[in-house]
Amino acid sequence: MIRIPGMRLAPCAWAVVACVIAACAPTLQSPGSAGPHLASLSPDSVRLIAGNVIEVELRGARFDTSRTEPGNTVRIGSLVLRSVPSSAGGTRIRVAIPDAVPSGGEAPPAPWMDGRYPVSVTTRAGTSETLQLAIAAQGSRP
Repeated sequence: MIRIPGMRLAPCAWAVVACVIAACAPTLQSPGSAGPHLASLSPDSVRLIAGNVIEVELRGARFDTSRTEPGNTVRIGSLVLRSVPSSAGGTRIRVAIPDAVPSGGEAPPAPWMDGRYPVSVTTRAGTSETLQLAIAAQGSRP
């Protein structure tokens, strides 16, 4: 028997716990891990106007620095931007926010709804923390 304070596990149960931990390890991030770190968004709120290009800079660390095959995937709400390059030694990513979100299939793009959207960066090493981007549609205040 293996003893954990307040709990007793048989050896076979411990093996199951170890397998579950090992299976989840690639998705778990700690501050000292090798995965990407998302520290801030600049700006952290935007007003989208049809036909205008709005850029947001993601600042952090350990973004993929490959120039030939960038390994950064940026998620903003349901929007997924793949193969996004980084700059400044893997500490900056600039993305353009479209005025509508692709709906998939044959449906036309849908305009953004006013609100706060989760933003994260995924690389081959894992997924960053999630920050919030406030988006306001034309005529609204961010």
